[in-house]
Formats: sequence, structure tokens, C-alpha cells
Amino acid sequence: MSRIEKDVIGDVKIEDDVYYGINTFRAKNNFQISGIVEDQDHIRAMTIVKRSAAIANNRLRALPDDKKNYIVKASDEILKGKFDSQFVIDVYQAGAGTSFNMNTNEVIANIALELWGKKKGEYEYLHPNDHVNMSQSTNDSYPTMMRICAIMKAQRCVNELKELIKSMEKKAEQFKNVKKPGRTHLQDAAPVTLGLEFSAYAYTLRRNLKDFENSMDFVLELNIGGTATGTGINTPAGYKEEIVKEISNFTGFNFRPSDNLPGIMEFQSDFARMMNAVATNALDMNKMANDIRLMYSGPGTGIHEIFIPAVQQGSSIMPGKINPSIAEAMNMICHSTIGAQQALNFSVQAGQFELNVMMPNIDYELSRSLQIMTNGMKMFRTLLIDGIEANVEACDEHLSKSFGSAALLNPILGYDNVAKIVREALDTHRSIKEVALKTGKIDEATYTKVMTGKKD
Repeated sequence: MSRIEKDVIGDVKIEDDVYYGINTFRAKNNFQISGIVEDQDHIRAMTIVKRSAAIANNRLRALPDDKKNYIVKASDEILKGKFDSQFVIDVYQAGAGTSFNMNTNEVIANIALELWGKKKGEYEYLHPNDHVNMSQSTNDSYPTMMRICAIMKAQRCVNELKELIKSMEKKAEQFKNVKKPGRTHLQDAAPVTLGLEFSAYAYTLRRNLKDFENSMDFVLELNIGGTATGTGINTPAGYKEEIVKEISNFTGFNFRPSDNLPGIMEFQSDFARMMNAVATNALDMNKMANDIRLMYSGPGTGIHEIFIPAVQQGSSIMPGKINPSIAEAMNMICHSTIGAQQALNFSVQAGQFELNVMMPNIDYELSRSLQIMTNGMKMFRTLLIDGIEANVEACDEHLSKSFGSAALLNPILGYDNVAKIVREALDTHRSIKEVALKTGKIDEATYTKVMTGKKD
């Protein structure tokens, strides 16, 4: 069975088992690009916009009770996940997200019509544009969807970041007495502890958490109610406040209406702020993953100051090889996220006059980055960080051989004298201790006290 739907371009035959309509049909055929369609968060976020709009319009006497009730019922069915397969628009679509907006309008309308006892496509009773899209334009409903979706995903990312911070803090405490060489320029440096290194990771992640939370505050401001150009054309009085209140009540997030609807519609830099937080975290996470890979290197010919959980075999030809696979995967997640920031920034600056039509790409790059960073941090924490153990024997051995420890002698012997001791030790392949004691300027008891930090 099929039905005929019409628009200003012409007629289209649509199979009657699908709930989308002519606009979606055309866009589905036009944009066969990535094969990636909007995920459940996007479907849920846009449906929340439509549901909230129906309630707001009804409260303001713009939408009759029966139409409101069926739009809400249809939306609730979508929110249960029953109709995800009906959202078929590629993430690379028409500018501003009109295709996804209409996909949602049409699916809600046709579900509502069936619930009402009507047939799909009988839009004289309930229309995708006139009723589901009432008091809206793609230009305010799509970016509002983006903001709801971004907050959903960012909240999960923040929660996972908090858990990772806790894990880093536990390791900092666990390893606080494990002394090892410090390294700068990949050369021996003044001694540190393994715990101190993990405390630096925790500190950095706590700072990144502040960036996330600050960016989320910007994204909580909505431009819904601005319709096409931020002027609020075709909306009833009080609509902006009413729909934002409904969205906040339904989601549990403290969204607020924008004080300047044209400004927040034209400029999409709030998403750049959030992307900056994700990308900054990626930069730091990448460094941590690199450190762990270096610390684990070996086991026979590398640093190997830590043991990591064995999650899988590391080679198809070398038996027993265990690679830092989780850290490597985290590196790739970070590289992808840092690249996504550049793509998003290009799209953020690409608006003209009253609208930025590149919103679908802004949305995709941010959403994907939040998703993979959230999943990546969980993987990093549960499969790597939580299972790291110190190779105390290697740390002690390296510390005994580290020329960086000689810096501890500076207050007693002076920089120039210590430099000569280090040079001689390197040239003669003798230990720092042996050469220092040979000078007669320090005795063994003092040397041991300085190097171990033990007091009398």
C-alpha cells in the first residue's frame, strides 16, 4: 500500500508503512552521504521541542485541546523509542537542519493521525507545519534541539570526567611513596613520585571540569520563540517564556530564554565554547595516554615503571606481547576530537546575517566528540587507570641510576661542582655517589640523607 503526498514541487508516492512524509522522502534521497542518521538523543531532544511547543501553544489558546493531546501522545510514543527507524535524515543535510525538523514534524503528525483514528497523510486534521511546527521555524527549533542534546551529552561527559578524577586521585594516594626519576626533555631530572604524577593528572582534569561546567551555562540559554529571524513572528504573546518553562520542567535542566533572540540565533559560538572544553580535555587526555604508554614501555628494553591490565593480546606474531591498547585507543579519540574542533569552528564562523546554516555540522562534530570522549574516558578509567600498579623494583633501579638526582646535592656542593660530578660519572661510567664521595666534600651519611630525604 502507498499514499500520494504533494508539495509545491510535485507529487510523491510514499509507502504507507512509513510515518515520515514528502519532505523527509525528498531529503532522504537527496542526502545519501555518510549513512549516519541522528541518534536517540537528537530524536529525543527534537521531540521534546515539539511536545513542549504543543503544550505552550495550547496554554496560550493557539492550539486546540484535541490537536495538542494527540501531538503529546505521539511525542510520548517516540520518546519510548518505538519510532527511531523513522528518523532517516543523514547528518549531512540541508542547511540549518530543515530536513530533520520536517522529519520530526511529519513523523509526529502521522503517529498522531493514527492515534486519532485517521490515516497517514490526512493532514487536513493535523498538519506537520501548521500544527506540529506551530510557533516555530527550523531556525529556532533546530538550534534548541542542539542545545538540549548537547546538555544531555555534556552532562554524561561531566559525570564520567568526575569519575576519572576520582580514579586519578586514588592512584595519587596509592603511589605517593613510590619514588622514581623525574624526566624533562626525556632526560633524567629531579626525582618525583609516581603519586605526584597522578596528582598532576587529577589537578588538570579538575580544571577541565570547570571549563565544561562554564560552557554548559552558555548552552542552557535557548533561542526558541525567535522563529525565522529572531523577531518571534507568528508566535502568541508569552510563548517564549512558556515553552522554555515546559522544556525545563520536562528535561530537568534549568534552561532559560535568551535576552536577545536575533543574537543567539545568528551566532553559534556557544557551541564553540563547549567544543573548546571537549578539545582542551582531549589535549590533556592525549598527554596522559602518552605518558602511560612511555611508563609502560618495555618490558625488557623500555621504562616499564608501571604494570597495566592485560586486556587483549598485542600481536598476531609475537607471543605474549601485551600492548597499551587502551591508551592507544584514547590517543585516537583525542586526535579525532581535536580535528573536530577545527571543523566545528569553520562552521561556527560561516553564518551570514540572521542565520548560520551550518548548524547540522556544528551539531554533528560536537555531539560525536562528546559521545566518544565520554565513552573513551570510561574505557580509560575502568580498563586502564583503575588497574595500574607500580613496578617498584624498576622505579628504584632507575632512581639509583638517574643523574637527575644529583640536583639534590646543589645546596651542599653548589651547581658547578655537581655539574663536574655528573660529567665525570657519565665519562667514567661510575655512579654519582662514587664520584661525589671521591671529592671529599660530602660523606656517605650526608649523601644518603640527601638522596633519601630521611632525617636523623
